[in-house]
Amino acid sequence: MLYGNEALSEIGILDGINEIIATTETRGRINAAPLGIIKDGDSLYVRLFLGTHTYENVLTRGWFVANITHDAWLFAETALEDLPDDYFVRSDDGLPLLKDAEAWGLFKCEAFASDIIIAKVELVKGMAIRRDFRACNRGANLVLEAAVAATRYMALRTDSYFEELMKMQRIINRCGGPREREAMDRLMERIDSFSHKR
Repeated sequence: MLYGNEALSEIGILDGINEIIATTETRGRINAAPLGIIKDGDSLYVRLFLGTHTYENVLTRGWFVANITHDAWLFAETALEDLPDDYFVRSDDGLPLLKDAEAWGLFKCEAFASDIIIAKVELVKGMAIRRDFRACNRGANLVLEAAVAATRYMALRTDSYFEELMKMQRIINRCGGPREREAMDRLMERIDSFSHKR
């Protein structure tokens, strides 16, 4: 087990925006959603969106678990849907974790007094489970961008996000593997069911 901010690099949190899947919990119900942890030197922040389960859970409980994973499918899936219970496990002390996470960290979260949507976070403890090395894949990376664009499109209904998604889908179909193509198809199906725009 790793403790405190010295352990950030060990679990894969580096300077810049770190895309993770946050798990939170209220009344025994686990929620998983993509979240960016912003590391700027010694400072760590997240931006939580009003009206989301993650926002409500973090404000209520004061913590979230950052699950570090390279599985782009999980980012796409958790962007717009809840995962079934069999995707989660519990740590020895009961924290809700993604079963296939490569590392995880428990972060306590303190809302800014002036703006509760931007929160300062601090690593309490974490663990590196696997240290997988892999080549970069443009398709997998674009699925992460597509998950972000999909959530913004659903929230804002801005055509520019839909156009971005269409461009990304073409590249993912060319560069990604079967799992990345499935993830993108599922994102687009969900958007279709809400907007009937395609």
